[in-house]
Amino acid sequence: MSSRKWERMVRKNSKVAARRNQSGSTSSAVKATDGSVTFKGRSWLLPLLLIVIGIFCFVVFRRMPGQESMYWVTGSSYIVLALLMYWARRPLLKVGKTSLTSRRFGGDRVVEASKIQDITITKDTVIVTIRPKGNRWGFSKTFHRMPIEAMTEKLAEFASKNNVEFKQTV
Repeated sequence: MSSRKWERMVRKNSKVAARRNQSGSTSSAVKATDGSVTFKGRSWLLPLLLIVIGIFCFVVFRRMPGQESMYWVTGSSYIVLALLMYWARRPLLKVGKTSLTSRRFGGDRVVEASKIQDITITKDTVIVTIRPKGNRWGFSKTFHRMPIEAMTEKLAEFASKNNVEFKQTV
């Protein structure tokens, strides 16, 4: 490999690394090519409950007659399900130009700006109220491990661009 080619590769990789360092903040916000920003959290309450149920199965079903190996499968299944929910099924809020997307238990839900009644921000929660029924999407710093500070900035921009009522109480 020639030295010029090597120098070009080093310069290119340096630029990529510099871009990564500039945009690689500690929050879990991911910017897409369409201008939308995705905030990812981490759900821990249900996985913790499933791990407790798995340990309960190990303890209770261990001495039952006729269940020689099935209690291992049952307890292990609960623990594997908990790990999958913790690592793979992360709660998210995607702020697009004219819509919000959230991962619900039944799948991803998209709501247009015209269907949003208001967005309320408190110290550690974000609540999006949806018309006409008044359904609410809640994101918490405690239960969902969402980056509330970063979400506040983007949701304020979204609300001002789309004429959505924005309430911030601290």
